[in-house]
Amino acid sequence: MRRLALPGLVLAAALVSACERVDYIELKPTDVVFKQPNNQVWMEAACMARNGVRAVKARVGWSVADPAIAEVNEKGLLKPKASGDTEVIAKYGDVEARAAVHVIFVERIEVEPKALSVKEGGDAVNFKVRAFGKDGREITDRSPSFEVKEKNIARAVSGGILPLDVGTTAVDVQVDGVHASVTLTVEKDPALDKKK
Repeated sequence: MRRLALPGLVLAAALVSACERVDYIELKPTDVVFKQPNNQVWMEAACMARNGVRAVKARVGWSVADPAIAEVNEKGLLKPKASGDTEVIAKYGDVEARAAVHVIFVERIEVEPKALSVKEGGDAVNFKVRAFGKDGREITDRSPSFEVKEKNIARAVSGGILPLDVGTTAVDVQVDGVHASVTLTVEKDPALDKKK
């Protein structure tokens, strides 16, 4: 009886093995774009047989083609490291799948003018801020933020920088963690004295 059971066990093992056959891997997402250093994406990999059945017990190994640009842990958590293009790779045995990874960090910003003089009590003013990537191309889908050092002189508002009182202050301009400093001078408006 035992001799007859052995082929049955081998057959059962073969059936289980056949059920877990992996012919290809489906990756989600297939294209990843990172814009800020604190971004992260969970990658999903489904190991599939040719007949469309998923191998539920199969676990892929994760890697990144260029580890200087991005990193991935053993569970598929993908994080950016530096500007550039690479691929995240899911591998099971000899079967692998790749997804494109694009890291588009702001590398530098330009602010114009570098110094600005306005009258006290005037309307909010703004600086022209341009952001650039590693390749030198302008990045147009990011918004700058402003912080005024001397808040009694001016204040950052939704419309730009609002002059409050006479004096000179630095304004910190920031886009995705890249900073530049400009100078704002609020001058006395003689017309205001006449109104008083």
